Amino acid sequence: MPQPNNEAQERFNARYISSNEICKSLQIERSMLHNGRQRGILPNPISVPGVNGYIWERDALEPFLDAWKISLASRRGELE
Repeated sequence: MPQPNNEAQERFNARYISSNEICKSLQIERSMLHNGRQRGILPNPISVPGVNGYIWERDALEPFLDAWKISLASRRGELE
């Protein structure tokens, strides 16, 4: 089996963010991510056929994630 191209993987990781990475970053369950998508907190993802998950362009998603992080921190009592 051929070895993966690490440079290509690094470029992919720099450009895209997965639903799993978002859940880990925000410390939320996948169902909460789904609800956030349904409520419009996040823009529509890029659907990858045959993959159980979604990806977004990282640069386009950052403002949405930043706002959601603040909202979550407020609800968790983490803001002063």
